[in-house]
Amino acid sequence: MTASKTYPPGTAASDDSKARSLLLFAAVVLVVQAIFWFGVYQPFLSIPASGQIDRMAFTNIRITELATPTPEAAAAAVHQPVILPHTVCCEPVYLSLKLDFSVTDVPPEGLGLLTYHWVDNMIVQVNGTVVVADGVMKFGRQTFEGQKGRLVHIPAGLLRPGSNSLSFITVRDGMPYTDLYPPILAPVDQIKPWAARRLWQQNEYQLIAGWTTFILGLLAVLIILRSQERGFAAWLAVLCFSWTALAAYALVLNYPVGGTLRMIAFFAINSLVSTALLGFVDAWSRRPLPWLQPFAILAWTMLVLVSAYWLLYRPMPEGYDVPALIWSVFTTVMGVAVVLRVAWHFISVREDRRIEGALLSLVAVCIVLDAVDTYLGANTEDYVLQSGPVLLFALVAAFIQRNFTLFQSARDLNTHLAERLAEREVELQAAQAREHDRVRLQAHNDERRRIMRDMHDGLGSQLMGMLLAARRGKAEPAVVAEGLQSVIDEMRLMIDSMDSVGESLASALTTFQDRVRPRVEAAGFALAWNGLVDTPLPDYLPRVVLQVFRILQEAVNNALKHSGGDRIEIGVGQDSEAGAVRLTVSDNGKGYSGTSTSGHGLRNMKTRATLIGASLTIDASETGTDVVLILRPVPREP
Repeated sequence: MTASKTYPPGTAASDDSKARSLLLFAAVVLVVQAIFWFGVYQPFLSIPASGQIDRMAFTNIRITELATPTPEAAAAAVHQPVILPHTVCCEPVYLSLKLDFSVTDVPPEGLGLLTYHWVDNMIVQVNGTVVVADGVMKFGRQTFEGQKGRLVHIPAGLLRPGSNSLSFITVRDGMPYTDLYPPILAPVDQIKPWAARRLWQQNEYQLIAGWTTFILGLLAVLIILRSQERGFAAWLAVLCFSWTALAAYALVLNYPVGGTLRMIAFFAINSLVSTALLGFVDAWSRRPLPWLQPFAILAWTMLVLVSAYWLLYRPMPEGYDVPALIWSVFTTVMGVAVVLRVAWHFISVREDRRIEGALLSLVAVCIVLDAVDTYLGANTEDYVLQSGPVLLFALVAAFIQRNFTLFQSARDLNTHLAERLAEREVELQAAQAREHDRVRLQAHNDERRRIMRDMHDGLGSQLMGMLLAARRGKAEPAVVAEGLQSVIDEMRLMIDSMDSVGESLASALTTFQDRVRPRVEAAGFALAWNGLVDTPLPDYLPRVVLQVFRILQEAVNNALKHSGGDRIEIGVGQDSEAGAVRLTVSDNGKGYSGTSTSGHGLRNMKTRATLIGASLTIDASETGTDVVLILRPVPREP
């Protein structure tokens, strides 16, 4: 089977791979769009039609402006006929709207009223009795309960057979347009189930979406503090918090600012959603365009400043119409830019996050529809708010998919690392063996050079002296025999030391004991060995072990030749310094020192101790000589 050629995510792909990836992404986008609009939006989020409700007709519709928003002022004012829907422009205004309706038989459960007036706040009366009077109605301090969807229950006790009156007192300040639409009035048992989904969509659904995006924004802040991709997390936080602010704009009805500042906040928050989405998608692509995010921030800043200028300093309705048109064009352009940015990403690179891209494109489509819908003047759909949970789903899908991939990759990575670790262990073992052989060989070579110097200075001088004495006829057989025996013993010690190179200190001491005991006992000495079995010894380098071996050889050899005693004791134990090893060679002879001993033995012992960083002391007295070698706790390279 031939393996297919793959391209890792985020890298340039071949032309065929680009085409396949783009077609697959387009198919995923179509599927996601179809699922949302036909499987999610229509059953749950679309505004239900009122065609099957027995709506009551209104007659004698009339309107007037009021100086003060009170029921008394409305009752005394003269009203003029009007046809709904009706729009009043352009200054802050109090209005009184009156409608008549007829009831043949009063329903026992009463009637249900849904209002669709685009006003800041209002007072509702039925037959002169106030049924709704929430918040504040005064210019500049008004609250915005009029923009909250509610089902008003009109009890049967307020109704009478025949003609009834319904009146609204409204306030509008900041927004130049007061839009009045025919309310929906029907038996409460019919209108209540119909309005339940609509009111849930306008209230609880937006509240849930707002809190969800707020929590997600807090999570994004934590990601900023912990993640290396801070740009991605920062745009995610801005997107979530702007979505939360947009939901709060529709739910919070008591603002500390007037209507004009509220309109500025609307344009800033709503446009920030589309701006943050573009920046988020650019960072999400992992290949951000260097100019796109700064341009989006600059464009949003300019939009807010222009909107504030027109709303604060230009006459109405142009002061509102121009920012509204700019905002509509801006959000449309941003939404289209999001779609194009996602599409360009899938065109230019091989990308596996198709579902995430399709969901983000869906959010962009909702932004475009919201902007176009407002521009056309309908303003009946809140696609942006409704797509909030879709964004949540997109991010959850992104998290699950990415982390599942990470978990799978982590397992593969662990397997790969385990294999690499095993390979490295084999390589390290081979390298350690090579290094051990190299150190051993170098130690041999160093010792050979040392032996050659010893042979030249020690054995060579002894043999040369005996040769000259023999040629001159002055060689006594006993002296020559003793000299030859000394030379043979020295050569044997040299050969023994060569065999110990590369062993541990404990093994070298065991070898030393086995080889020196026969020679000591043959010379008429008793050998005592203390502490080798019970003393744990550190692992020293082969060169250190070799020099220790040679120092002990020299010490025993000197004791045999010069002590004049009959007992040699070798001790191995711990020194007072933590981790240090103390080696002693003691005899019970007459004592000797470096000045009383011929040859180079004692000088060589001190030189060897210096090479391995050890300390060597020789304590000679009339009762014997103690040679003490202390090895440092941390052996160092000679």
